[in-house]
Amino acid sequence: MRAQVTKNNIDTVVAALASYLANNNRLPKPSKDNGGDESTDSVSIGYVPFNTLGISAKSALDGNLQPLIYIVEVSLTSNFSNIYETSSLGSAGYFCSPITAPTISISELKNPQMDIVAFVIDTKDNYPSISDGNIITVTSSKNTFWISRDMFLIKYLKNCPCKITIKDNSASTPF
Repeated sequence: MRAQVTKNNIDTVVAALASYLANNNRLPKPSKDNGGDESTDSVSIGYVPFNTLGISAKSALDGNLQPLIYIVEVSLTSNFSNIYETSSLGSAGYFCSPITAPTISISELKNPQMDIVAFVIDTKDNYPSISDGNIITVTSSKNTFWISRDMFLIKYLKNCPCKITIKDNSASTPF
């Protein structure tokens, strides 16, 4: 029962994050103090900003009534001119712009440079498995939800994955 509550609440949070991104052209920053509002600082790890997302505080808890942990790729919290366009090499201002130094690493992910992790939702009891430093490393467990930027666009926003336009503009390849 508690595992199902956790899963349902994570689904609610992810859907709210997709809606937020579609409406605001960026992902929200985590809440530093679990007050529900996103931080004004550039932080990558904290709690689900439930007020900012427009969901209930109860939806931001796991099945044990502990707050869910929200870890976001900091560069995806900037205001983008458009999240539905692809960027050209070196172009800034797009959700799909290249990220040369991702801040989230999933221990099971083979190529973090090519498959940028957009965010992670985890339970507080897994927090010790998250190392916070220049690169946040997450060891997946059964209650850890993470999604790449491409899969977030495809699955939740029904959009194509990020692409980088090659110099001659004759072809593009998934980023």
